[in-house]
Amino acid sequence: MPYLPDGEYRQRFHAALRATRLDMEELWLRYFALGGEVGRVEIEAYLNGLLPLPSLQHDLLAHAINERLDELAPPRAPYASELPPLE
Repeated sequence: MPYLPDGEYRQRFHAALRATRLDMEELWLRYFALGGEVGRVEIEAYLNGLLPLPSLQHDLLAHAINERLDELAPPRAPYASELPPLE
């Protein structure tokens, strides 16, 4: 049951979480909807480095964060091959 390690991994994880603009309740609900098995308090403790989580639970939490980031992604510019032909 690993802790979220200090250093670059923790910074990247927390930067991604901040970018979601989700509060703890919203994050937990998304995590739980993916099959997460621990409570909101345990998630908060994990994020603060106070409690370990099994790798699967960490990955579900990361997936919930990444799904939200996908929702927030701005529209992409089309490539020329995607544009209608000029007449």
